[in-house]
Amino acid sequence: MNAEEIIQNFQINGSITSIKPYGGGHINDTFHVACASDSPDFLLQKVNGYVFKNIEGLMNNIAVVSAHLRKKLREQGVADVDRRSLELIKTKQDAFYIKDEEGHFWRVFNFIEGNKVYDGAPNTEIAFEGARMFGRFLQQLADLDPGKVVETIPNFHNIKFRLDNLEKAIKEDPVGRVRQAINEIKYARDSFEVMSVIQNLGESGAIPSRIVHNDTKVNNVLFDKENKGLCVIDLDTIMPGYAHYDFGDGVRTCANTGKEDDVDLKNISYDLEMYRAFSAGYVDAASSILTKTEHITLANAALLFPFIMGVRFLTDYIAGDVYYKIGYEDHNIVRARAQLKLAADGEAKFKELERIVKNV
Repeated sequence: MNAEEIIQNFQINGSITSIKPYGGGHINDTFHVACASDSPDFLLQKVNGYVFKNIEGLMNNIAVVSAHLRKKLREQGVADVDRRSLELIKTKQDAFYIKDEEGHFWRVFNFIEGNKVYDGAPNTEIAFEGARMFGRFLQQLADLDPGKVVETIPNFHNIKFRLDNLEKAIKEDPVGRVRQAINEIKYARDSFEVMSVIQNLGESGAIPSRIVHNDTKVNNVLFDKENKGLCVIDLDTIMPGYAHYDFGDGVRTCANTGKEDDVDLKNISYDLEMYRAFSAGYVDAASSILTKTEHITLANAALLFPFIMGVRFLTDYIAGDVYYKIGYEDHNIVRARAQLKLAADGEAKFKELERIVKNV
């Protein structure tokens, strides 16, 4: 079935004038459904069933969270709720998605007009505003029971699980690459204790489980023409987790002076001004619900998240590049080295990272 046939299964009012590919996402296929002036536009998506195995759980998570966020906005007297939140459009059978004859899953959202997206944070103002939107996302979901959403990707940010996977790959060494990664393996093993702080806090109950986004890159925020945040998007990775997860992934991608797969490790470090801007935005929005322990340990996430990505890239390199798409033979070890360098820079600057978070 094509997009034109799929859209007929959803509760769309008005006349459809065009359906065109939209955006540059790497996971799902997205289409802009333009309608005549008697109806708003919509966003049609084919969900990647290879990446997301639990479609029912994923869609339930999005439905529960988006409904809660829209309810919050209405209670706050926000007039343009449809521009400031996502809404799932139901099928004609009152479901949130359909499965076509080829086994593909499809869903429809409201289309948010007049938005712009930044691939990365070009300056501290965008870093602050993007972080503020993610902090507000956390704050608005604070009174929603995490038990109402499911873990669609088990152990997604569990560093102990990721390190166990690394050790299994090292033991098996299926393509003989361990000898090329001795230094990276040593760093991963030596840093286990400091990188387990957040996991240990969660397991001991010292920090609460919350509903978190888990993919807090700036390009998952829609901005208006004045560069103010409109809406947090890409809700596929919503799961129970810790506030640190959203903070850590945000600063990993926003405050890195180099690229995620930079060959030249001299390019990679934490930009403290960008880090300060992201920290200020996140804490500004989330401070009303963050516990003291959460707040003072946020800086640990700046170490954990490049480390956990480095471990995942390293594991895939040793396993023979079975998970991540690569551009060339050594791409995963280059990625691993770049991320582990950022983690190491975070360790070297930890006192300053910690001071910044405490003072914002």
